[in-house]
Amino acid sequence: MCQQYVKKINLKVILIPVHEQQYVFEPFYRGENKKLKIRGLGLPFSKMLAKAQKGDLVLKESNEQGTTFTIIVEKSN
Repeated sequence: MCQQYVKKINLKVILIPVHEQQYVFEPFYRGENKKLKIRGLGLPFSKMLAKAQKGDLVLKESNEQGTTFTIIVEKSN
């Protein structure tokens, strides 16, 4: 039986608008407020790494207090 390791990550300073949340793991997607300021592949690459470990990275919620992601990977023995 496979065990899973689950870790919640809360980023306190980032608010992702509801209409953009479905796109945050798309390569090269830039949010409206980030298009000219921040570049990178951080979230898509992180999700790809989690998937390579038979896990996943998901956006759980985003509000004024911050954005919460959950990473789930198989726990190795």
